[in-house]
Amino acid sequence: MSTPLRQGLNKVYLPNIIFKMVRSPNLQPNQVAFRVPPKCNKFDIHSYLTNIYNVNVQEVRTMNYATRIKRRKDGRVTGRDAAYKKAIVTIDEPFAYPAEPDLNTLGGPDRDLARQAAGRKLKGWRFRAQPDEKAQEKKLHDEKLAKLQAEQEKK
Repeated sequence: MSTPLRQGLNKVYLPNIIFKMVRSPNLQPNQVAFRVPPKCNKFDIHSYLTNIYNVNVQEVRTMNYATRIKRRKDGRVTGRDAAYKKAIVTIDEPFAYPAEPDLNTLGGPDRDLARQAAGRKLKGWRFRAQPDEKAQEKKLHDEKLAKLQAEQEKK
């Protein structure tokens, strides 16, 4: 004897898979490429994109890529890249990828201070920052805090 269905007791399944968007310059404007787990099939990809992101999907094409094994010259295995599936999804409207970040300007002075701190950490716990480095860190922190406060006041 089966139990009757009750309103409000339906299970909700949330996806626990990761779709990574991949830049592919050779695709048409209404196509997007994703890197998905090998277990996902076309129906899963279609339902994921339509239900989570409200995208009208017209077509899904998939390609399987096997595990790549990295070997040294003497033949020993040093590492493996995981297998994955690439999905090319055709959607209704044209899609534009966001602009690529300029990695040289990313971080700026914070990146330099973080690199110095990491170098000190590698040398051991006894190596402390010099007073001028501490002053520079404090100055950058105060500038960031002032910017955040100014943005909050504008809102």
